[in-house]
Amino acid sequence: MDEVLNLENRRRIYQYISAHPGTYLREMERELGLQTGVLSYHLDYMERRQVLRVEDDGYRRRYFPADRFHLRDRRTISVLMQPMPRQIVMHILIHGRSTFNQLLAEVKCAKSTLSYHLRRMVVREILSVEKRDKESWYDIRDANATADLLIALRGSLECDAVDRFVQVWEELGRGREKG
Repeated sequence: MDEVLNLENRRRIYQYISAHPGTYLREMERELGLQTGVLSYHLDYMERRQVLRVEDDGYRRRYFPADRFHLRDRRTISVLMQPMPRQIVMHILIHGRSTFNQLLAEVKCAKSTLSYHLRRMVVREILSVEKRDKESWYDIRDANATADLLIALRGSLECDAVDRFVQVWEELGRGREKG
């Protein structure tokens, strides 16, 4: 790895990704002040040498240090970096299993938008869905692991809602009984 990181720009990129897992190209371009071509070259170089792992979230290619996150965590982080899915996940973590209509009232968006995000999170195995009567109930597959990722990403997300979530989660004693 030392050989891969022997250039200053590569070290800066790697250090940024280590501090901000799940970051994407344009964000790094702004923060590091590197041109897109230079940045893309170094990212590809580090990915080919397995120093970085990439997760495509459907919108962006998100970058992670290869030695820090398993595939499931990278997929979850890629979703948590997006505001609406993050809001859905935080609501379910704090309030427990929720119906589609409860989530719709919380996130205040079009039904189709909520449906899209919920479907993506079910496919990525972040959420589980159970149909009871005529309602779909959504829950986090692994609440503690997901909360731990949110807490670990707290600095990268720079979001007041995440800070409030962390505070509430800690007050709840980090882990609720599923009801």
